Amino acid sequence: MRGLALGDDLSVLLKSLKHSDAEVRRSAAIALENFGAEAAAAVPVLTQALDDADVVTQVAATRTLGQIGLAALPGLLQALGKPEKQVRREAIWALVRMGSAAKEAVPALASALRDSDLKVRLGAAQALGAIGPDASAAIPSLIECLKDSNLIFCRLAAQALTRLGPDAVPALQQASRSADKFVRREAKWALSHLGQSASDSVNLETCDDCTSVTPDRIGSALDKAAGLKATLCVPVRPKNIGRTTIVRPA
Repeated sequence: MRGLALGDDLSVLLKSLKHSDAEVRRSAAIALENFGAEAAAAVPVLTQALDDADVVTQVAATRTLGQIGLAALPGLLQALGKPEKQVRREAIWALVRMGSAAKEAVPALASALRDSDLKVRLGAAQALGAIGPDASAAIPSLIECLKDSNLIFCRLAAQALTRLGPDAVPALQQASRSADKFVRREAKWALSHLGQSASDSVNLETCDDCTSVTPDRIGSALDKAAGLKATLCVPVRPKNIGRTTIVRPA
């Protein structure tokens, strides 16, 4: 680690983050992760490191910001807008862990639902659900996600809507009357978990909702996730999103 060890004090590591050698900067960012919330003083320097020319340093800095917690929220929001997808993933996973404390991130998370990277989109849905009712401003964006071609993402969006509480009911009731059978199915599933019902409720496991007039949904889901069934539970560990739920159309 080029002379850096876990015992190095914070001031040495902060200086090392500005070193001309990328390996030293990278090692410093990784070592700072072990300080956790005690590294709050490093947030400004770590945020600057998000623009480092070395991608590994960017990722390590984002992970360290996530370990610091709420004090690092502004830095994590900046990380969420970076071009490197692994940086955005680290930021999303940190926001999921923050739960309701990340409510200031709702606008950024709503935008992240449209990210080009599937794992970022999955994490954004999970993070909004973890925030709960304070994320109600994201209801229109989550409803729009029910139209997505990835059925795992659709279910995570529906599950997030259930965690937003009664505020989501009007939008879900409207979605339950959609011309798209997949959207109807997910909306009705969410309504059932909110103690509500739709006028034309269906059996989610046996209905023909998956014989939609938009068959690309089935093909996309099978190509990406053949062999498993949609879960009713959001993954507890966000890093496992990619392998915890796979869909087989009912």
